[in-house]
Amino acid sequence: MTATPAPAIGAVASLRRRLLSWILLPLVALIGVNAWVGYGNAVQAANEAYDRSLYLAARTLAEELSWREGRLQLDVMKAAGYLFENHTGSRLFYKITRTDGQWLAGVADLPDAPVRTQSAVKFFALVQFDDGVYLNQPVRVAQLRHVIEDAGLADPLIKITVAETMEARQLLIQHILWDTLGSQGLLLLAAAGLVIWGVQRGIRPLEAFRQQLASKAEDDFSPIQPPDLPRELRPLIGTLNSYLDRLGRLIDIRKRFLDNAAHQLRTPLTALKTQLALAQRNAEPQQAQALLSAAMQTTDDAVRLTEQLLAMTRVEHAREMHSPQSVDLVALARRVTQEHLMRAHQLGDDLGLETLVAQCEVQGVDLLLHEALSNLIDNAIHHGPVGTHITVRVGATWLEVQDDGPGITPEHQAHVFERFYRAAPSGVSGSGLGLAIVKEIASQHGAQVSVVSPVGGGRGTAIRMRWPEAAHA
Repeated sequence: MTATPAPAIGAVASLRRRLLSWILLPLVALIGVNAWVGYGNAVQAANEAYDRSLYLAARTLAEELSWREGRLQLDVMKAAGYLFENHTGSRLFYKITRTDGQWLAGVADLPDAPVRTQSAVKFFALVQFDDGVYLNQPVRVAQLRHVIEDAGLADPLIKITVAETMEARQLLIQHILWDTLGSQGLLLLAAAGLVIWGVQRGIRPLEAFRQQLASKAEDDFSPIQPPDLPRELRPLIGTLNSYLDRLGRLIDIRKRFLDNAAHQLRTPLTALKTQLALAQRNAEPQQAQALLSAAMQTTDDAVRLTEQLLAMTRVEHAREMHSPQSVDLVALARRVTQEHLMRAHQLGDDLGLETLVAQCEVQGVDLLLHEALSNLIDNAIHHGPVGTHITVRVGATWLEVQDDGPGITPEHQAHVFERFYRAAPSGVSGSGLGLAIVKEIASQHGAQVSVVSPVGGGRGTAIRMRWPEAAHA
């Protein structure tokens, strides 16, 4: 047994790469989006925490403010103690002003928070947060509105502005960023490993299928059923098995044709060669003429045999080549009878047509039904004596050819539809394929073919193709 060469592994690898790319690339994008969203949420949480510390610094300053002796007093030691004890590694600056902008204490050039139409209430206080720039570096600004009690002022509301540099925030943000990227990267690696493992297991039936297909013999067209076949691959395997079945049938038809041709044509071609050799060596004109006539008859038989071998092969291929259509048997019988009428009259036979219905439509292939009826008429002409009456008859569900020739004996009737079976007496040429072709065509059209002999007065043969009622168009 010659093993079929294994297909290139690149085909499976390509499928693997495609599956991985279709799964991993969207997964990478989704994890990237998730990392970005998670990082944004973490930064927002960090800002919330640092903003709370900045608010507490401003609140501490507000609590240490008092109005004494007509002046605003700030207990610097207490306020500075809190600020230095609770600082987060960044530098803090503060400024105290009236609502009209008049400076009272702190760093005079410290930027104010932008003026908004509505004040935000946060941490249960009128505090506003914003980003700014001080001493050419970014700062986070918290501005708290505070009321000085018992000040006796017309406008007791003051603004306390505290600014913090961004070093600690940036360190925390970087830490969050790397933690987020690290966790998402590990998640991606774990997901990629699981996806690769899943894809490997998922395509394992394809490898089993490839090995099973590669190990089949050249003449083995049996269906392939790999184990653990996934549901998604069943249509593919089913289609391939259907193709293998058709391919096996076509190869078997071709092999049978070659075997039949080699076997059946050997005898007439050998006889033809012998006859021509004898005619070439024979000096007697009459004997040479007889040998040439015999060679002509042998040639005609070989041609007829070849034509019927080809016709049988065409019929066997018909399922793959033709689609059924509506065929009117009455019109078909009229056309085929007309085609054989001249030949029958030249041989001295009487060929006629009798239709018992105006129309009889069946589902089938016109070309094949034409071949079947032509073979029935040709069989009646070929095996009948001169002057044979041949009638093509069409009924409601059937088509037949009847002749008044010598008929077929009962012992031959059970075998006349077999290939290369000759029921004719010795000396009458024939290929034994005509009725076999009719049988094959009838079988493909869901019809039954039968032979009745003798007919009526003890002579003749009637061969009928009958369709069931459901087969009518």
